[in-house]
Amino acid sequence: MRGTKRTLWMAALVLVACGGSAELRVDETKGIPPVKGSTEISLATYTCGQPITSGEVTVTTTVVAGGCQFSFDKDVPVLKAADYDKIPDFKGATNLVQRVELTVKTLSFADAATGTKLDLSTAVTSATLMVNGQQVADKSVLTQLPKTVTLSGEALNQLKTKVDARQPASVHLTVVMVLPNDPKPPSRLKVDYDAQPALILGAGGIKL
Repeated sequence: MRGTKRTLWMAALVLVACGGSAELRVDETKGIPPVKGSTEISLATYTCGQPITSGEVTVTTTVVAGGCQFSFDKDVPVLKAADYDKIPDFKGATNLVQRVELTVKTLSFADAATGTKLDLSTAVTSATLMVNGQQVADKSVLTQLPKTVTLSGEALNQLKTKVDARQPASVHLTVVMVLPNDPKPPSRLKVDYDAQPALILGAGGIKL
């Protein structure tokens, strides 16, 4: 067994020494925090079409056929400037961000007054979770979480640009949901979300 492990280790070393590349995964085990939070809004006297303010979060509402659409927007920090020195993998990564994976663990809606989760089949017409404009979950997968999605295009570039430059990085989170007029929405609505980012960094070839 020792010989096998040594052979695999030597093969990996030769690959890197000859100009090959490896990947470094930086996730929650190395200090990347979850994109996690909770927002609670009062619907007791709201008028659909008018914004709703809850603490630092402003929820926009739009009248749609048969109900009201709610859009929650928030910027969530992923990396602070100090994290680049604290996380050793950033020092060994020469090619930096190759891709970003996001594991969506929770997206739930509840009656905040009772703590009861809303029935997705009757009380929620539609729901989506977007990160940097890319949809990463919708109502059809909420009962099948966790789900891992790879960010791409502009959603990836917004984060990659900051990380590659070793600057503080955040993601823009958007939750859009439609509640029907019947049954009547709860007097207080609570939205919980939890998604774990993982940065896949490139470790370039080492010249010997």
